[in-house]
Amino acid sequence: MSDRNPKTELQKTEATAIDRIEELGRDAAAEIGKGFSLFRLAVKNIFTYAWMNVKLCLTFACLAFLICLFTVYNAAINQRKDEFVRGAASSNYILSQSRNTIETVKKSWDKIAAEDTLIYHSFANAISSCYGVGGKYYADSSFFVLEVDGEQYAASKSVTFCTAAHETDAFFTPQDYAELRATYGLDTFFLAGDYPAEPDEVAIGLPMLEAYRLQPEDVMGKTVTVFLKDPRPGKTPLLKQYSAKVCGVIGEELYKLSGHKDSNSRPYFLLRRDSDFLKSSVLYRYRVYLSQWPTLEDYDAWKQALLTDQTFLYAGASSVNSVNTLNSLQILASNLYIIIGSALIVGLVLTIFLMIDKYIKVFARSGGILLSVGMRRSQLFGLLFLQLLLLCVVAVPLSFAFTLLGYSVINMIVKWLTNIVLSIALRRLIKMLFIGVLVVIGIAFAFFAYAIVRIRNRTVKEYLNVTVD
Repeated sequence: MSDRNPKTELQKTEATAIDRIEELGRDAAAEIGKGFSLFRLAVKNIFTYAWMNVKLCLTFACLAFLICLFTVYNAAINQRKDEFVRGAASSNYILSQSRNTIETVKKSWDKIAAEDTLIYHSFANAISSCYGVGGKYYADSSFFVLEVDGEQYAASKSVTFCTAAHETDAFFTPQDYAELRATYGLDTFFLAGDYPAEPDEVAIGLPMLEAYRLQPEDVMGKTVTVFLKDPRPGKTPLLKQYSAKVCGVIGEELYKLSGHKDSNSRPYFLLRRDSDFLKSSVLYRYRVYLSQWPTLEDYDAWKQALLTDQTFLYAGASSVNSVNTLNSLQILASNLYIIIGSALIVGLVLTIFLMIDKYIKVFARSGGILLSVGMRRSQLFGLLFLQLLLLCVVAVPLSFAFTLLGYSVINMIVKWLTNIVLSIALRRLIKMLFIGVLVVIGIAFAFFAYAIVRIRNRTVKEYLNVTVD
């Protein structure tokens, strides 16, 4: 049976604590005698009870870490979703040659942003009669020759010959401009010139010019004639198909937008609706832009309902999965923040409350000695304030490090599971961390106020008689 007496051990521990407090008091008396510094005294006090202060500092850091991590994570998801939606804005539309298809979609989806009609010249008859093959309203550039100032140019690479106009002569939509600004920081699609203002004018896409080894300055303000190439090698081109004055050159950015990557819906020759070239062999395609992104279930339902329409196209098909994944992540993050985050934060606050209660008792014992050697009460309260401030200052870089590490781990897991990389602007990250730190400092000084209320009216004797558990 052990000979150790718990009461004797407690008395020894208390005696050791009293010795340390008396030593601190003697140091304080010496400091007071030579014009003491509260800062130096606060540092000494923290080191005197190093382990207790380390635990409190780590708890503050963990509290800041939780607040910052959930805030930064939510902000990163929101930013990634906003960036992705802006970067895919031009593709959230449905296109079809059938008005019935558009009406079917509108009946099941009332979130419509805009509706319009695109007008195309069909090359089907010309290609079919000349080459004996089935043609479409678009054709490969290898079938055509361009003539500028009497000089003819053959295509050096394949580009889709697509000639189009808009029912209101406003081919570029607000969604197109939104993605252009978000992705490229530009406000216009024209590298040179502007939209056709007259029936005999045309704007040509830069990739089309490059396919014919031409530059914008080679064609701007000049008349360009399009010939259908003779199928017999070495023969002159057949009857000209189209001739117009070049009023603008469309930059390559248009053809990189998510909504115009499909060669069937992006024009390399942009005309006015009253152009002579669009008075025959015309094909209409109907387009409806959605104000919200559909779910995968909605998209699958449309495909099943419109199996008979071979021209049905939802340009955002490749983006809708990512949008839905980001929506799910956003909901998950919000739930984690509300349920798990709140529970953890409340638990840490209660832990700090219990630790502060003991901290007050230890500080009160040493405070009694400090008051007995000449320290004023206002200085004592200032010392407590400074100690808590120093703990928060140390906790800040720790919370930053924990937050960045936690965010990196979560980002890695999200990328592994969904192939989506979360990102957040440095300025926004610093702002979120700053908010988290402010919250923790606010909580710390709420406990400081609690401590002041607990000890402000005590006498020196009551300070000295405090029992530390």
